[in-house]
Amino acid sequence: MRQILADQALDPDFQSRGYVKLPMLSADEVVRMLHGVRQLRPDDHFAGNLATYHCSFLDTNIDYKRQTFELIQSVFAPHIDRLLSGFRLLNANFYVKPPGTGEFTIHQNWPALDLDDTSVTIWCPLGEVTPSNGAIQVVAGSHKILPHVEAPNSPAYFDGFTDLLVRDYLRPIPMQAGEALIFDDSLIHWSARNDSDSPRIAIQAMCVPTDATPVLYFKADDGRFELIDADSEFYLTYGPADLGARRPEWRSLGFVEDRNRPVSGREFAKLMKRAEAARAAAALPEGGPEQRPATRRFGRYLHR
Repeated sequence: MRQILADQALDPDFQSRGYVKLPMLSADEVVRMLHGVRQLRPDDHFAGNLATYHCSFLDTNIDYKRQTFELIQSVFAPHIDRLLSGFRLLNANFYVKPPGTGEFTIHQNWPALDLDDTSVTIWCPLGEVTPSNGAIQVVAGSHKILPHVEAPNSPAYFDGFTDLLVRDYLRPIPMQAGEALIFDDSLIHWSARNDSDSPRIAIQAMCVPTDATPVLYFKADDGRFELIDADSEFYLTYGPADLGARRPEWRSLGFVEDRNRPVSGREFAKLMKRAEAARAAAALPEGGPEQRPATRRFGRYLHR
């Protein structure tokens, strides 16, 4: 099992809930980031084009996307080294929700690694976030309960019960400017509309282990997923419009079976309870009678 956080004392919380919240940026760094983003010139003018919010990856200005990555990397790199255990930045985005809009889709992040490995996202607001202005919301413990690939042309397994997730599972995480929510990319998350009078600005930074080769899962014509070599340059060069069809210049790293399947709300509830029990068993003191079989699954997908 890969260690995720540099502080080993925090790893159990991360493994159990799928996330931790930590202080990260100083007040001066928050000011620097706000100043930096105001100097940038995306094609959508931070108002959104393909969506009702701005996301750097969705923008059509490649120069802007490079400037965004360089700015975020310049501030985040030492914090990634300090907070995570052997990780590096893969891609990074500004997310800006204009007043009165910006509801996100409930989702898991696209996997960037073998499904038994772990990539993480650092989500950091540049102002106070609350349920009323689009704070991130998560389903605690929903990480790694199914080996599902949410990717281009590959819908979420919970599409049939999103109303249930909002009502019974998703919970907002209020945060102050500069705090970091570090979460497993398979964690189900969402954010609601920004009902305040000011734009909500946040940074999303996906991080991968330094010894891992990141990939894009692309649905092949034969029904399998093709693993496309997708390092930082890939996300700077290509946008959503480029991912609808296989491009000849992409480098293939092989194929894996598509194990995706839809799940009902009732089955989801059972999967969550079984995952909670497995993680609790894995946390028993070493040598406990139930510890060994659970540990073999802990940190991997619990149900296949």
